[in-house]
Parts: sequence; structure tokens; C-alpha cells
Amino acid sequence: MSDLPDRAYMTPLLNRIADIAGERAAIILGREKAGQQIYIPETVSEGHWLCELIGLEAATKLSSSLGSQKIVVPPALGGDKRRRAAILAEMIDKGYSNNQIVRATGVSLSTVTLHRNRRPKADDPQGSLF
Repeated sequence: MSDLPDRAYMTPLLNRIADIAGERAAIILGREKAGQQIYIPETVSEGHWLCELIGLEAATKLSSSLGSQKIVVPPALGGDKRRRAAILAEMIDKGYSNNQIVRATGVSLSTVTLHRNRRPKADDPQGSLF
């Protein structure tokens, strides 16, 4: 039997959000707003982006607990690191720019730059024609 808590795959902030608004809300925020700074208002109403994303009940709970704060949503759930690294490597190999990769994946610019710098350099300075 494992000694890990049930939500060991989540970051501490996502675990806190899960305690407040539910695991579903935390996972949705972790996927849809990864790496972004978001503002949690004191009160929310239907039509607000947070309600549209996680539902009115979860958004109300989150705003009553974390209202009037800006938070940076963690860029990935634990265990997504390898999958994300593979996606970044593939996009770099296909020639996407850093900004295109950031927009498509939701990771930070510094993460993309780090991955790009770690990629092996081509031996041929002329590059590949195919």
C-alpha cells in the first residue's frame, strides 16, 4: 500500500483548490489555465469566465476562499512532465517558434527556451533539406 495521499499527482496549489472547489475544478484549471496568472474575484456570477470554466458552484467556493487574489496556476499536473517534454521536442523539431509553442501548449517561454537549448545541435551547419 502506498503512503502517498490520494492526490499526490497534483501540485500543492492544485490540491488546495481541490480541497476548496473540488478535484474536477482543480484539474480543469490545471489544464486550461496552466502557467497563467489569473485573478479570482471576491464574487462571481453566471457568465464570468471562471463559472463557465469550472461551474458556478465551484467558482463560488473558490471566490469565497481565494477571492481578491491573483494566483499562478501550476503549468502541469504531476506526471505530465514527460508528455509535455515529448510534445515540446516534437514542436521544436518541426520548426515552430518559441511563441507558437507557448501558445499551443500553455507552458512558459522560459520552459520552451530551456528545452530548445537542451536539444542536440545539428552537425551539418547547412541544415537538412528533408
